[in-house]
Amino acid sequence: MNLGLLLSKIGISSNFVQDATLLVVIILLTIAFAFLIGRGRLISVLVSFYISLALLNVFPKEYLKDYSYELGLFFILLILIAIFSKRIFGIYISSSEFMWRIFAVSFLEVAMLFSLVFSILPEKKALGYISQNTYGYLVSSPYNFLWLIAPIIFVYLIRKRLN
Repeated sequence: MNLGLLLSKIGISSNFVQDATLLVVIILLTIAFAFLIGRGRLISVLVSFYISLALLNVFPKEYLKDYSYELGLFFILLILIAIFSKRIFGIYISSSEFMWRIFAVSFLEVAMLFSLVFSILPEKKALGYISQNTYGYLVSSPYNFLWLIAPIIFVYLIRKRLN
């Protein structure tokens, strides 16, 4: 049975279901990210996002003929830089900080990751996973910039002491 048809008969739009599903996925990934990465590596992973994005933007485009190569390179760079960043970046959110700050930074990093992934995917393919409105909130120019800059601003505003 077609789930979209069933939901439309009940009166629930498929856009709402897509948006609600994305929100649940983001919340679950935020919790997993906060616990798996932890306060000790949260800031270094954030910096790894920016370095990976910068390297992706200067990588020769003739090798990135398809979005899948671009996504693959981004994740490879992210993982490698995150692994080696412990030796490079020795900063973290101190243990005296409240747990909500760790979850807030995790949420902003997950949202930034979704924004980056959906901006790399072709629009038609991305719209198979999320609604047009959510796509606009994640990928359009001002929002994409906001998702990239929000974690840095938040870390700057909440930090009392970074070790």
